Amino acid sequence: MQKRKIAYIVILSLIVFGCLWAFISAGIITKNFKKDALNSAGEKQKLDIKDLLITETKDDKKYWELYADSGYYDSQNKVVILYNIIGNFYNNDEVVLSMESTKGTFNEESKRVVLYENTYIIYKDGTNVRANRFTWQGNDKDIVAQGNVIIQRNGEIKTFSNEAYLGNSMKNVRIKGRSKTELYSKGNFNEKF
Repeated sequence: MQKRKIAYIVILSLIVFGCLWAFISAGIITKNFKKDALNSAGEKQKLDIKDLLITETKDDKKYWELYADSGYYDSQNKVVILYNIIGNFYNNDEVVLSMESTKGTFNEESKRVVLYENTYIIYKDGTNVRANRFTWQGNDKDIVAQGNVIIQRNGEIKTFSNEAYLGNSMKNVRIKGRSKTELYSKGNFNEKF
């Protein structure tokens, strides 16, 4: 009986010691966890904005502008999320391209603009482009159209592709991946060749 009591006391002591060791170890491991989480949450700021205008200018020349009904700025990622966007590209102070989208983003560091959801672009000559997503990163770079890209030009040509690279002034277009092109009699999308 005496040996049984000693065995129970030893087992109970080991269990108490094990629990105490686990509790202390957990406290040491997670010591700064809550503090770090609170500090990083304090760094993240979100600013809601109404009637937002973003422009890129250089040497007093406006290259492009985006107007959004609303949006918000995420300071941690340095990204502006935009809603109901209308925008223009300029060349020699003249609009050469206009766009419309229900949603987009502007990255403050990379100056990269992404438009997605119901996005439409129209050029000065009437050429229009629809795609799931448009991306560009500055006035001297091509606009990349991705996903269900449809380009219509002057009622004469219609192209369908997965991806296209568009120049800001529509002087050049490169289509990438599988594509389909339809030719029509001048100005009539009902008469195919």
